[in-house]
Amino acid sequence: MRSTRDFLTGIITGVVIGLLTAPRSGKETREKLAEEANKRSGDLKDQWEKGVSQVKEGYEQAVSQVNQYTDKAKEQYNQYKDQAQAALNKNKEEVKDQYNDKVEELADNAKSGVDDAKSSLKA
Repeated sequence: MRSTRDFLTGIITGVVIGLLTAPRSGKETREKLAEEANKRSGDLKDQWEKGVSQVKEGYEQAVSQVNQYTDKAKEQYNQYKDQAQAALNKNKEEVKDQYNDKVEELADNAKSGVDDAKSSLKA
């Protein structure tokens, strides 16, 4: 940025010195200076607009990339969440099956104990 500013300052200084030392009348010199100033300000305006356009484009690219990363992160989150939920449901089923097996085992043991007690009493 500094080199561009120095370059433009040098050009403007050169043009002004050239115009001031040219063999013209005061009115012609003022008109020429005004004309050159308008021309240079137009060039600066074009450069400014080009710079603003580049900044906007860079900003839009950055936003697009952030959105892509965010979408990927959301997809991964949902995938991991689904995997965790499936694992949890599987574990719930395993625990439930183990519980039911244990309850059935205890019920069988209790029935066996009751049957043994009945047969002891009858004998």
